[in-house]
Amino acid sequence: MCYDTQNRVARWVAYPMHSYYTSGSEDSATFYQDPSFTNSEQVTDTYNGYSRGHQLAKAQRTVTRMARQQTNYYTNMTPQIQSLNGGKWNTLENKERGAWMCSDTLYVVSGCHFDNYNTTCTNDDGKTCAVPTHYFKVMLRTKAGNTGKRVHDCSASELICAGYWVKHGENADVTPELKSVSEIEQLTGFRFFVNVPNAPKSTKATEFQVTF
Repeated sequence: MCYDTQNRVARWVAYPMHSYYTSGSEDSATFYQDPSFTNSEQVTDTYNGYSRGHQLAKAQRTVTRMARQQTNYYTNMTPQIQSLNGGKWNTLENKERGAWMCSDTLYVVSGCHFDNYNTTCTNDDGKTCAVPTHYFKVMLRTKAGNTGKRVHDCSASELICAGYWVKHGENADVTPELKSVSEIEQLTGFRFFVNVPNAPKSTKATEFQVTF
């Protein structure tokens, strides 16, 4: 993960999706401070005016109690408008643990972006947190889904990848847009899947197309 201690947000969280991680029924309604960071470096309690937007959704990690609890670390969250958090963003998360998941493992990076830091919010103990201007997801997996091969060892023709980009704001178009991973790299300045040399990052795999 990439955590921004100055703005108190998770810039991105990278994680694998496989049926193993969603097996079991562990639950946790309690939120926790991340022991890797100080109290002043993370927003605790609630965001005033925003929902807790988990970068790695709670429902993605039900295999053990610890795995579920770690999704409730404050460092896994950003201030997200509820209409997006509980709407079309949730649709993408459902796809991650549904149609897009495969036995070969789906690799996801979920993150936020700032065109500017003009919008902030506070939490109940007075800490300030920057509000993202955009959110994104990028995904990578094998095309067949059941090759039994590491993605690093696959050819470009055996792999698919794509991403989603969405503007975050009350009056913005909040329908996520399918883009190539390369396009999202250009928008964010981040590089993704650097250990997979054959990842077809310039393509937009239709397997990831969602009708909202």
